Amino acid sequence: MKRSVMKLTASLLLSAALFVGPVCAPALADESGTGSTTTEPAPSAAPDPTPVPEVPGTANPTGGAYVVAATVTDVAGGEVSTINWGDKVNIVLKIVDRASSKFNVKPEEIAARINSSVFTFTGTAEIGQFYEENDDPTGQNDPAYNYYSYVLLFRDVIYNGGGNTLPIDLSYVDNALPMQQFSVTIGQCVDEDPNDPSKARAPSLIVRQSSYGTETITAGSPFTLSLTLYAASGTESLSDVVASLTLPEGVTMTGGSLSTYVGSMSPQSTRDVSFSLQASAGFTGGVANITVNLVGAGATSGNAVTGTTTISVPISQPDRFELGQLQISDTIYVGNSTSVTLNFVNKGKNAVANLEASISGENLGADMTQQYIGNVNPGTENSVDFDLMPMEAGPMTGTITLTYEAEDGSLKTVTKDFSANVMEMPTYDDMGMMDPGMDMEVQPSAGFPVWGIVLIVVAVIAVAVIVVVVVRKKKKAAALASLEEDDEDL
Repeated sequence: MKRSVMKLTASLLLSAALFVGPVCAPALADESGTGSTTTEPAPSAAPDPTPVPEVPGTANPTGGAYVVAATVTDVAGGEVSTINWGDKVNIVLKIVDRASSKFNVKPEEIAARINSSVFTFTGTAEIGQFYEENDDPTGQNDPAYNYYSYVLLFRDVIYNGGGNTLPIDLSYVDNALPMQQFSVTIGQCVDEDPNDPSKARAPSLIVRQSSYGTETITAGSPFTLSLTLYAASGTESLSDVVASLTLPEGVTMTGGSLSTYVGSMSPQSTRDVSFSLQASAGFTGGVANITVNLVGAGATSGNAVTGTTTISVPISQPDRFELGQLQISDTIYVGNSTSVTLNFVNKGKNAVANLEASISGENLGADMTQQYIGNVNPGTENSVDFDLMPMEAGPMTGTITLTYEAEDGSLKTVTKDFSANVMEMPTYDDMGMMDPGMDMEVQPSAGFPVWGIVLIVVAVIAVAVIVVVVVRKKKKAAALASLEEDDEDL
């Protein structure tokens, strides 16, 4: 039983002859029941057909896929007998696939790729001449002996030298059948002497991996830049390989040289190098872009090989936002307004953003507990204050919390605790304005009346409290105005 599903063009299959070229596998029987190997042209009298190998010991052979014939053509479809380094050819393989028939694999589900640095090919092969066949030795066409045969076409394959074995990865898309791997020898390959300078191909040089120790380097701190160099595929080794750095402003060496002699590297090999570096304390760029320069030459051809890679190293300034002195009155009375002031300064090289202040505690009596201050430029000093009005005598405790965004975007918090003792409002007796032995009877002729003196004292105390409150509010207004000017400058 044969079912043709898809065919390649006659020019690519070399008409009915199809596969000519050496192959290490028996030929698949054709429709007439005869077959021949393709190592040499078939003689006039065809030899006895060589049967496709069967899996012994089972009535349902489900062996893997393998190549039964292969041929090579140029890009125009003409057969070629030799393949030299750098040649671009089409490779046509006839496949026997005993496993896929059992799972009813469709042609569009078959994906074949070349897995070799000897041959350069991207993508998957084209599928053609797809047949379902049966080799039941009894002639009864038992479905247990069904299998698929089809053609794989790899277009524009480049031969790089280094061997003549063509490994194939055969997978089945959207199917439970596992991937299969097989290979075929392409006898037309002419693997020239790699000592021939005209045929040598030097590997390219790249940086495969880099490391600088931590996620972020603090300005002023030393660090080690470690690099893994990689020589890609080629047919000759590299000699006199040198790795060097080009440093941005603000980054210097702490020892050694800006260039390292690596020496020889064979194809597909790696070498590790490192450089000792340091970012200056005043570095404010955020990221240091360090350029890695790689040079070498082909050991046989002498052809120059170069490579350039940029490594970005994040560098942050240390956070030096600091709290200053906290100011609060020594004498606080119940029901009287007072304030607490906290100074702060940004000693760092970068601005801090979105500064907010909050106050919490016991017996504070604060109407406003949250304030947004904004950005604070480097080298800037400022303060924040909160109005308080405790309503109970005894201890008053509190905490002022400042929250801001650092230069690297992280959210940071600093706090300052304070405490004070709240006293009852003093009375006339508390102020010692009256002698306990003094006669309480007021004589009209004794001069200025006592009650007048008491009123005067109380009035003086009230005026003093008002003055303190007004002065503190003016100080707060002046500080806020100054801060607003700073924000406008930002």
